[in-house]
Amino acid sequence: MSRRLAALLLTLSACCAPLAPAWAGKPATQHYTAAAGAEPATGQPAADEDSPSRQAARLKEQGQALRQAAEATYLRTEAGCYRKFLVNDCIDKAKTERLQEIRKAREIEAEARRIEQAERQRAADAAGHGDVTTAPTTPATPSSTSEATVKPTPEAERIRAQREAGLEKAGSDAAAARAEKDAVRASQRARTETDAAKRARQAEEDRARYEKRMREYEEQQARDAAGKR
Repeated sequence: MSRRLAALLLTLSACCAPLAPAWAGKPATQHYTAAAGAEPATGQPAADEDSPSRQAARLKEQGQALRQAAEATYLRTEAGCYRKFLVNDCIDKAKTERLQEIRKAREIEAEARRIEQAERQRAADAAGHGDVTTAPTTPATPSSTSEATVKPTPEAERIRAQREAGLEKAGSDAAAARAEKDAVRASQRARTETDAAKRARQAEEDRARYEKRMREYEEQQARDAAGKR
């Protein structure tokens, strides 16, 4: 009897032995599973932030912001140029500065395209598709005509119209003043010529009278001399 009971106890202990570690280690397993699940969650945002697509997106945003700032600065400067004396020089300088900023934006956007192209190429290589180059990554040289053509703001148009009207009025006033001065000078010249002609006639008449008197005097002297003889 005791020998049979001892054999039964040994059998029960052998059956329950595999379950003991599971019961004893259940909390640790849960903690381990939670920790293992949490590790990818903490590391994933950093990987997303440094991904090529995120880098390209940030560069595109920077390029767009630089373009918008360049346009806004140019429009403000152009409006102020119409209040200056050298309007064209001021506008040309503003266009040059705007073009420089746009070129910087294009370089940034080109870098974004290079990153995207490299990412597409890596994906194609992984999928076995080979070369997927679709477009050049270097920015095209901007045309001076297209870059320089900017529609002025209504305020700039108003200031320019006022300035042109002022210049036109100033030109008309100057022409009228010149015409008036020319008329005055012509009148003075005509009067001077008239006076000169009058003086010339007077001198001619005076000379004729003098010569007449001299002839009469000489004739009288001749008669007197003849009478004495």
